[in-house]
Amino acid sequence: MAKVIGTITARMSSTRLPGKVLREVEGKTMFEHVVERTRRIEGLDDVYLATSKDPANAELIKEAERIGCKWYAGAEQDIVDRVNSLCEEEGADAIIRISCDTPLFDIESAGRFVSEFKKEYHDYIYVSNMIAMYGTLSELISYKALLEVHKHYHGPAMSIYIRENMENFKILGIEIEHDLCRPEYRMTVDYPVDLELIRHIYKGLYKGSPVSLRDVYTWLDDHPEIAKINSDVKIKDVNLYAESLVQKPLYSIAKSGDGFVVLDEQRKPVNPVEFVNRIAEIFPELKGILIK
Repeated sequence: MAKVIGTITARMSSTRLPGKVLREVEGKTMFEHVVERTRRIEGLDDVYLATSKDPANAELIKEAERIGCKWYAGAEQDIVDRVNSLCEEEGADAIIRISCDTPLFDIESAGRFVSEFKKEYHDYIYVSNMIAMYGTLSELISYKALLEVHKHYHGPAMSIYIRENMENFKILGIEIEHDLCRPEYRMTVDYPVDLELIRHIYKGLYKGSPVSLRDVYTWLDDHPEIAKINSDVKIKDVNLYAESLVQKPLYSIAKSGDGFVVLDEQRKPVNPVEFVNRIAEIFPELKGILIK
């Protein structure tokens, strides 16, 4: 069976919030909370810290060892190489990529990624009805896809090349329940105000085990004054760009000779009957018109 590992990318050198991964949140480091959540992902084979060889990360590695989290130290700037080397060393077929600045990422959707990958190979699996820039989502990337990515890209947004060239990869987008799609709340920790929000949430909800994202949203709805703490933070341009790449149509119609062809999101031809049936599923009110 395919092996999927969780890789938590983290290092100490943050320009906006130095050492944020080891900042204390309700009695534990933020890193420990992320590890705790990652270990709850159903079907995951192992969990690793993927950091760099920079001596500044020695304290982070020490923390990983303290809580029994395996680690790998690689290239400082080339994050894709860092993760690829870890996959090669551990014989992993895919990773669940988790950033250490997302201490409230959704555990359930990550488990669905693992389940889908172990049933059928995909290069990339992501949530299609909620954007990841708000810090609640992870993503699955196959080792094979990462090897191709590394030929073109070395930075932190590891899936950006895949999103720019979706037609060249086998992609699967899954939908999460609508009550988990709450873009008005920002859970990414980049600035002091972000950390302040996370600390309030953990103080209000944390009882020694991972907090449900649904409970987080309910709590924030009940505490609007706290929810506003980081509402003015601007999203990074690179995240906006990366997310815009997956906002592609599920289907498109292209001219082919004297006729037309229906293409899916990977620009592959779709059987017209399959297309009509799918549209009828999406818009039940049109079923009687489309299918007679």
